[in-house]
Amino acid sequence: MRTVAVDILTGFLGSGKTTLLRHVLDHGLKGKPVAVVMNEIGEVGIDGRVVTGLSAVEKMVELSSGCICCTIDDYRFDLAIQEIVETTNPHLIIIESTGLADPEPVAERVRSAGLGLDAIITVVDAAHVDRHLAETEVAARQIAAADFLVVNKVDLVGERALGKLERRLGRLNARAERLRSVRGALDSDLLFATGVASWRERARNDAGRAAADAGHLHVDGFASFVFRSDRPLDQPAFERLLDKLPRDVVRAKGIVRFAGRDWQCLFNYTCGRHELSWVKLPEGVGSQAVFIGRDLPRHEPRLRAALAGCETADHEGRSTNV
Repeated sequence: MRTVAVDILTGFLGSGKTTLLRHVLDHGLKGKPVAVVMNEIGEVGIDGRVVTGLSAVEKMVELSSGCICCTIDDYRFDLAIQEIVETTNPHLIIIESTGLADPEPVAERVRSAGLGLDAIITVVDAAHVDRHLAETEVAARQIAAADFLVVNKVDLVGERALGKLERRLGRLNARAERLRSVRGALDSDLLFATGVASWRERARNDAGRAAADAGHLHVDGFASFVFRSDRPLDQPAFERLLDKLPRDVVRAKGIVRFAGRDWQCLFNYTCGRHELSWVKLPEGVGSQAVFIGRDLPRHEPRLRAALAGCETADHEGRSTNV
């Protein structure tokens, strides 16, 4: 099975997962083919009817009658994923789990199926999360596992209560990036894997523009740059770089050619967590990666220097930066 990026969308019952999913599919995925796996408790899926029919959805699979993290066996899960990949060739798979699911076992199933885990996105109901945390353990696990915390329904709480909630979320998960929303409406491309490709394209299109351009890639305060190199990189040095990226760098993704390896590496960095997978590409394919974050002009020179420091001298070549 070929490597496909997977995003896991989770959050307690009623938090607004399906509303967020519908908004993103309808507005933010740039026409890329997306497959959706929805997990429902019960014989008849309801949320699937809300999503089916959107132009971006290439394939819809419902896993009903059990929680994906515990009662749906690996065989059924792998069959569903294999069918999706073979019949639709999706750019991205989004798994919306039931509100009662612990996302960590789902993430392990994604990895064991040979897929690339892009991000865990947890939707939090700003008006009721305190009750959810008091009444159930799974709500805390959903928050702790998140790469992104979407604090939804912020129109239903005051600014003081919202600040208190965000401080609590920070204690439960200091690593996650927090984004506020009303009815799941987010303008940022940051959440899903497909959005990273659009950031890379924008960065390329903006090459050569004046650095003083105040509108440069300005979406929710984020900017990006692309690093490219014809030389193979040193793997331990590159992984150390990923481990030490500043907190302002929220996402990084790309293809890297490491010295001494026949296969190229697909790497994904999301909110302090990075994963590597391997793919065989034609000879001559160099390294290219996009880095996305806040206050990026301040960090960019040091990051470029560190990336250049990962290059080896296996053969003649040079790095190129956009």
